[in-house]
Amino acid sequence: MAKIAILGGTFDPVHWGHVLVAETAASQFALDRVIWVPDRSPPHKWRPDLASFEHRREMLALAIGDRPDFLLSPPSANPSDSYFAIDTLLYLQKLYPGDHRWYWIIGSDALLTLPKWHRCREVAGLCDWLVAPRPTQGDRETAESQEMGELSEWGDCPSGKPIDSGEDRMQVQANAVGRRVAEQMALLHVEIRWEVLSMAAIEISSSHIRRCCAEKIDLRYLVPEVVGTYIAAHQLYH
Repeated sequence: MAKIAILGGTFDPVHWGHVLVAETAASQFALDRVIWVPDRSPPHKWRPDLASFEHRREMLALAIGDRPDFLLSPPSANPSDSYFAIDTLLYLQKLYPGDHRWYWIIGSDALLTLPKWHRCREVAGLCDWLVAPRPTQGDRETAESQEMGELSEWGDCPSGKPIDSGEDRMQVQANAVGRRVAEQMALLHVEIRWEVLSMAAIEISSSHIRRCCAEKIDLRYLVPEVVGTYIAAHQLYH
């Protein structure tokens, strides 16, 4: 039985935090494939400087090109008028028929919203949930006061280093989120299967990378080199 995971997101741009989460999930759960799915038109993250779907797909293709177990979903997996989660999952299950075990890689903060997703009862039971630790609201407020930074995608912060509070606390918090969501879904008569990735929250964010681009700051340790070269060549986020 093949193990296939989905990693969805805006990826504007893809960065080392995304890659590390996917690599951790692939290693920890012996995944056969991780399918990366960029959201074509994310209404909750639309901005005037949002890179086009084509640019974001191309950056993803470059970032994962050296990993044969990392696949980029076809554009048709996420039509613009779709409900991202359920439509993507059902499409990919048709694209890869057979007796597969499906996983969804998700940040702990995003998992909190699962009970509000479109057709959440259906999508929740179709896959296992691999939860990447993310800072809680309290962590965000503390970091903002100490760093004057903004926490967003994959633990948004001006630096690219592990959170000072340590991996253990992040693991505890992510497990607490998993239990809370499982209880909420149980009220809807749905049992979810979830596990937390063995990793610290990552303090790299797409929003910080975009700010670095605008201020002409080196992206060397924030994104794969091929992605940095692509951003410069196409003058994205300037």
